[in-house]
Amino acid sequence: MSAEYDDQNAISTIAETLTGGRQGPVSREHVTALATEVLRQVARRAVEVRRAKDRAAVLVAAIALTSGTEEEAAAALESLDDPLNGLDWFLAERLGPIAKEIGILWNSDKVSFLEATVGASRIYSYLRYRRRPPLMPDRGVRKSATFALVPGDMHTLGISAATDVFRARGWDITLLIGQSHDELNSHFETSEDMLFGFSAGSDHSLAALGRLVVALTVARPAAQVMVSGQIATEPSAILALPGVDFCDAELEGACRWFEAQVVAHPG
Repeated sequence: MSAEYDDQNAISTIAETLTGGRQGPVSREHVTALATEVLRQVARRAVEVRRAKDRAAVLVAAIALTSGTEEEAAAALESLDDPLNGLDWFLAERLGPIAKEIGILWNSDKVSFLEATVGASRIYSYLRYRRRPPLMPDRGVRKSATFALVPGDMHTLGISAATDVFRARGWDITLLIGQSHDELNSHFETSEDMLFGFSAGSDHSLAALGRLVVALTVARPAAQVMVSGQIATEPSAILALPGVDFCDAELEGACRWFEAQVVAHPG
């Protein structure tokens, strides 16, 4: 009896609060409907406020990335980052909207082409180096890698021979030859490999190689990248590409680098 009385008193108190003290019969269903509407409206308003703050912060970050100093750009991205959320969240909720905002500023002539390019490079650098784990996981890196011929390159013999050598030494190698940039990018997004080797036969493939490294970095920021083939005979040009960790035109040099990435006790 007392429990029911307390329950009715609680409903009456809530009803009085929600109806502003107006008298009259108020059913439990009516109170529930009013309470639900209060919660819905408050939650909606909170989301609107948060989104408005996010939009303002994204615009500030876009301006800092395109027109600010390196310190201002880094601080803007740091302020929007949240270590409790994963990389996918950061890409979708922060870097994606910032990149879109830079595009809007560029198309409306509020930033120059050079400034937009600077902004893009800063986003890429943050994604590559600030979000990248400093060390491989303690469980080790298994002897698995993806080898890909740069799109448009026809020098298949070298990368095919390297694949055979690596497999003979116990490596699980996924070999991708003759695939387009988009096809390779799709593979990057689903691959579980941490190690990637790109090969090309001449410096004519340098631009395509650069695009490929960028695509891999965005899809897999923690990936390690090595470049081989005749294109690697000029290492300065290759290592100038942000995202390339190592290059060597010789097979044995490539093998040593890959082996060095595997810790003593692979998982």
